[in-house]
Amino acid sequence: MPSTDRLLAELGELLTENAIGTGRLTPRPRGGRLTGDPRRALEQTLAFLEDTPSSLGCLVYGNGCFAVGRYTDAAAVYQGILTLQSDDLDARFNLGLTHLRLKDPRQAVENLNLVLAQDPSMAEAHYQLGNAYDDMGEGESALAGYDQAKALQSGYLQAIYNKGVSLAKLGRHHEAVAEFDQAVALRPGLSNAYMNRGASLDELGRHQDAINDYTVAIECNPENADAYFNRARTNYFLENMEDTIEDYSKVLSLTPDDAEAYNNRGLAFDALGDYDQALEDYGRAVTLRPDFAESLSNRGAASEALGKTEEALDDYLAALTAAPNFAAAHYNAARLYARLRDVDQCLPHLEKAMRLVPELRSDADEDDELGWVLKLRQLKQERGRGTGEAGA
Repeated sequence: MPSTDRLLAELGELLTENAIGTGRLTPRPRGGRLTGDPRRALEQTLAFLEDTPSSLGCLVYGNGCFAVGRYTDAAAVYQGILTLQSDDLDARFNLGLTHLRLKDPRQAVENLNLVLAQDPSMAEAHYQLGNAYDDMGEGESALAGYDQAKALQSGYLQAIYNKGVSLAKLGRHHEAVAEFDQAVALRPGLSNAYMNRGASLDELGRHQDAINDYTVAIECNPENADAYFNRARTNYFLENMEDTIEDYSKVLSLTPDDAEAYNNRGLAFDALGDYDQALEDYGRAVTLRPDFAESLSNRGAASEALGKTEEALDDYLAALTAAPNFAAAHYNAARLYARLRDVDQCLPHLEKAMRLVPELRSDADEDDELGWVLKLRQLKQERGRGTGEAGA
């Protein structure tokens, strides 16, 4: 077996070849890991090193563990180094980054702030601090981190992109679009920058511009399922049903287990009056997610359109088992019970629907099936009041 020094050198070469770093980590954006032959080579070298305990406290060993996703082991290595030398900047930064991967952003913030206390000019530490605050849901603090990183390093693509994402989360879509403009200017082939800019354009009501961006995102990366999904959703809003179906079909070719894509494609078939195909898609969605209340309710509506009243009622009730406060399912179940002249079953669903969504009262008044039930309900209430007054 090669010597410990030789194994550590090989590990360092592998980390350098894969742009991970032998000192301060240079990680892939947002948690990407090594795969394939590079990962297998690293894992083999790590396994050899584990037979030589003296190597396990080395920074390069910790970085190897980090590179293959062994984050708990990596954190232990970095913490051990810091126990001996608390001002080791690389180990402190790497520990902060590892806590991010361990889904412990508060510990990440603590360590990254210690890094910045030593070196306030480290753009990467500000950037990762932004990521940690973003993971904690503290959007304004995240923006501050990204802004500091951008100020220290001109053209910091990851900070620009992530700032755009954070702005969009905060509903600041005009500003988000400006950040994504910068991102695509720096890297014209960055598919997700176009996709996210499209999402913000959608929120701003610029739907055709959004579709254009989703299309460019797809051209940059034909396997970007999210871009197809977003374009499908916007096409549905614009009532371009054939395009909607085509895009959701592409989503499903890329991600066959996407229950929401099946449900949404079913809605497009529904809008075209193709209820059989809609039923098939809703059925696939429910198979993937048996508690998918919206899809159960949609399947009920498609069955109802085909005259399958019992199947429709079963689906509305199943939707309510999954989501007891689903107003539309209560309303539809009430309507079918009214059609069956089952007032006792109809009224509780109708009353629940109107409590959840008061606007449904006017819909019920105008509905052929429910109008007479409401009149009967009102008549019973008036009689009850009259009886009470006479008794007094």
